[in-house]
Amino acid sequence: MTSTRTRLTAAAAAALALTLPLAVGNADAATTRTTATVDPAAAQAAATYTAAQVLAGVQQNSTAANKVNSKPHINTMTRAQNVNVYQVAPGVYAYSSGMAIDTDGSDSDPDPDHQGETTWEDSNGQALGAHHVPFYVLGDDCWDRTSPCPHFFYEERGMSGRQFALMFYNGKVIGSIFGDTQTANNQTTSDNDSRELGEASVKAAQLLGIPSSGTTGGVDNGVTVVMFSGSSWVVNGTNTNLNDHAQALVQTALDSLGASMAGTTPPTNPPPGGTRFEAETGTLSAGGTFDSDHLGFTGSAFANPANAAGSYLDIPVTAAAAGTVTLTFRYSDGTTAARPATITVNGTSRGTLNFPVTTDWDTWSTASVSVPLKAGANTIRVTGTTANGPANIDSVTVS
Repeated sequence: MTSTRTRLTAAAAAALALTLPLAVGNADAATTRTTATVDPAAAQAAATYTAAQVLAGVQQNSTAANKVNSKPHINTMTRAQNVNVYQVAPGVYAYSSGMAIDTDGSDSDPDPDHQGETTWEDSNGQALGAHHVPFYVLGDDCWDRTSPCPHFFYEERGMSGRQFALMFYNGKVIGSIFGDTQTANNQTTSDNDSRELGEASVKAAQLLGIPSSGTTGGVDNGVTVVMFSGSSWVVNGTNTNLNDHAQALVQTALDSLGASMAGTTPPTNPPPGGTRFEAETGTLSAGGTFDSDHLGFTGSAFANPANAAGSYLDIPVTAAAAGTVTLTFRYSDGTTAARPATITVNGTSRGTLNFPVTTDWDTWSTASVSVPLKAGANTIRVTGTTANGPANIDSVTVS
């Protein structure tokens, strides 16, 4: 639980400049995989949304008609009662405030208000570490003791510990999880209370470029937090990899929310950055399977080709025009040996691409190669050249 803190006010942050229109969607997925109000898999499409596009949509949907609290929340940094929460899409809630710095958890910290426990724990039952895990803080209970709560209360919104959120600040976006809570009603000795919004961990501040000291850090305003409800947006992992798992979900969340807010099919021309094609849209040679038993994959599954030389994965991709492109494969190889593979495009070999080992099967890396594509439909084949077969393949991005 967070405790009494002396906050030294930081200079006011400039308002985020948002000029891009809302555009198009895609999908990542992360961890717990069940039904969500905004489903990560529902965003699988041909192109992606940018952070600026999604933030612009969030701001456009943060209207009085979409406000879910009838009493304003307290900005933890400024103490002003001027923070509201909006339902910007089905099952997605957003607020803008300052950021106060939470140093609590298993990581030691010189902040005199540091506490060794966080409300929520990692998947191994350990207190979260504020220096390792980007997390945000919500009220512990309904301060008003009424139902429905006139303030935003997470238990009424399908949220639980390690619930994923996007955090935007000064042109940056990161993934974060629900990690700690503000003081409950039965903790009357604290200056904080459960109506407050705007506190986040040291790691979250560092990733966003906000001064991260628990005593002198923080920022008064300009931070937008977008929380995704539902069990499929709960992030699993430990203090050592929760940050990686949260960041792996960022583009998924942008795409899923962008598509939900737009309510339209993806446009023909994607924004810059490449077009991703999920491995599970393809086919595998005998013995291969599409699996979901590792963390951090995008879409609804990843390809697990058979452990045999010559085993392969075919991924269908489309190109608006003929030309040379870069194929970037997102893969995992949790063994101790690299898994080279022949890359074939429309039946013609384009050479061998090496897929080096990764830390474990939950860790994803990328490997790229330049190849020619024809306009329209193409087939990319990844064929293992060793007895281990190809690496696990999550997706291929064409750029």
